[in-house]
Amino acid sequence: MIKEDLPKITGKSTYIDDINPKNVVYLHVIRSPIARGIIKSISKPQNALLTLTWDDVKAYMPVRADPEILKQSKIAKMPVLADGRVNFVGQPVLAFVVEDRYKTEDVAEEVSIDYEELKPIIDIEQAMNSDDEIHPGIKRNISVDMLLEGGDLSAKRKAEVIISRKINQTRIVSNPMEPKGIIAYWDGEYLNIYGSFQSAFRIKNDIREVLNIPPEKIKVYSASNVGGGFGNKVPAHPEYVIAAIASIKLGKPVKWIETRFEHLKNPTIGRGVLSEVKMYATRQGEILGIEGYIADDLGAYNYTINPTTPAFIARLLTGPYRMRFASIRAYGVFTNLPPTGPYRGAGRPEAALIHETLVEDLAEELGIDPIEIRRKNLIGDEGYITPLGVKIDPAGYKEVLNEAEKYYRKAKEIYKDKGVALAIFTDIVRLSPGEGARVRIEKGKIKIYVGTGPHGQAHGDTFAKIASEILGIPEDYIEVITNNTDGVKEGIGSFGSRSATIGGSAVIEACKQLLNKINLPIEKALRELDGVEAEVFYKADDIFAPGAHVAVVDLDRETGFVKVIDYYAVDDVGRVLNKEEVEGQIIGGVLQGVSQVLWEQAPYDNNGNPLFSSIADCGVPTAVEASYKVKVNEVEFPSNLPVKSRGVGEAGTTGALPAVFLALEKIAKRKFIKTPILPWEIV
Repeated sequence: MIKEDLPKITGKSTYIDDINPKNVVYLHVIRSPIARGIIKSISKPQNALLTLTWDDVKAYMPVRADPEILKQSKIAKMPVLADGRVNFVGQPVLAFVVEDRYKTEDVAEEVSIDYEELKPIIDIEQAMNSDDEIHPGIKRNISVDMLLEGGDLSAKRKAEVIISRKINQTRIVSNPMEPKGIIAYWDGEYLNIYGSFQSAFRIKNDIREVLNIPPEKIKVYSASNVGGGFGNKVPAHPEYVIAAIASIKLGKPVKWIETRFEHLKNPTIGRGVLSEVKMYATRQGEILGIEGYIADDLGAYNYTINPTTPAFIARLLTGPYRMRFASIRAYGVFTNLPPTGPYRGAGRPEAALIHETLVEDLAEELGIDPIEIRRKNLIGDEGYITPLGVKIDPAGYKEVLNEAEKYYRKAKEIYKDKGVALAIFTDIVRLSPGEGARVRIEKGKIKIYVGTGPHGQAHGDTFAKIASEILGIPEDYIEVITNNTDGVKEGIGSFGSRSATIGGSAVIEACKQLLNKINLPIEKALRELDGVEAEVFYKADDIFAPGAHVAVVDLDRETGFVKVIDYYAVDDVGRVLNKEEVEGQIIGGVLQGVSQVLWEQAPYDNNGNPLFSSIADCGVPTAVEASYKVKVNEVEFPSNLPVKSRGVGEAGTTGALPAVFLALEKIAKRKFIKTPILPWEIV
């Protein structure tokens, strides 16, 4: 067992709601009950310490994207509190603060808001084909419209076979075990922020931008444990800003803990991608290129990094294959639903499903073995630059396919009447721009501060092991402190499968600099020195991690119920830093990929009301559905980073989505056009 997991298992961990400062007061948010409308009047509560509406805040949430994307897109930022209009069910309209947490519902009943309801637009295609503008002046409700082209476009004329797929990947709620939460406290000099965060530095930068507070006046600390994130806990959310404003006005700690019902309606929601892509090939099975579009449902506003999502997915559509050209139109479309954002994989699984269904269809059309057509077009281990200019570093593409093929052939023999499929992919590991680490000798021990932070991963054990190897001391002499803005001058955070690889590389470089600085044996330095430290911000470009997964599924043809009965994952992890953690990350990720195919969705009615009010309604699986065995095989093709590893946090989700989807198509003997694939749709 991983050492740092023991407090969680024994119930001795501290989460944000376990922290109760003296004189703490409680924030409550009143949300829109309609998906689209104009606010006619607001009646404020009488028994609140503080009430806030748009007139009190007049601020918008920040949007993060490349300057070029922002320049050529139609950006509509989300107001911290509704600015006279509402555009999704659950949008914050009014907030108040009370002393007693259990009086919030009573005070909420004092609030009265009158709306003029408008007809919402809840479908991507409906939005793009409508003259009704959710945001005035943004025609066809298109925020982002980019054409990504590259390579030899004339190669399209050499095609002898054209395969086409249209797929709708339905929205999914990002459902960590612990919803969001924050305590904001303005102490007269500093704004102190405590919360359940994936990135303390991102929270700091977002709040600084919204409130125009000098960065040196903001301190952000993540709770000692974060109960899952999946992308939802990277950015600041309106409630964080409201809590900060309330604390500044009241001079007291302000606490907001999200309920599960609030979480289900709040940003950020995952997936929500419509695609129609063609693959061009020769009769011999050479893939020439791809052409088509992807349309990403941004929801009601540009929020966090969602303007980047359409182009990000588009650039990944060539997958791990050599192609001569690519031409993809990438759209970001507004609807009257909660804003979308990164959800585990954040574009990688969506792209993998698109390219793997096309390759499988091509193999079927040509009568070529699906493994051989993948091998024929697979990029080499030496690296590759795609037609869209994506630089893929050297990695073990051939080995992961060869290892997975062995299991695929064996499974085909064992499970003759089941659905068996193999999918291959390459996950971008988001290392850029880098990560910060500081290593310090203090009272006979080593303290390591890292800008990234765990939300389910074993950062403490992993970074201690890495430092132990470089410094040559036992791990018991090392303490790891993560994810607070006091720890390092500059940090980034935990997302995009990056933490161990870029964080570990930063730790290695900081440890090496410390050894150079002390210039004496480490054991002697621990006895004689105190306060000596070294700090780095290690910069790196993104790398890639290939994988090949095999899924075996069974189908009850009378009920349409599907069961995964066997699963095999081969992933190039570069270097295994912590075997238990690598396997845990992959197995957990696989379940989320399986879930998207078979169960999970976030459906809405025609008026934009969510048709779910609990985790169960969203299709989140239980231990009963997760009864299959995942066999994990790690390939080690070292990366060019000091730590030599590659990210694995999103590999399971990226591989499982296409592998299970294709396996189900094989046993059902039909093609599907959406996720999830529900039993009554199969029957």
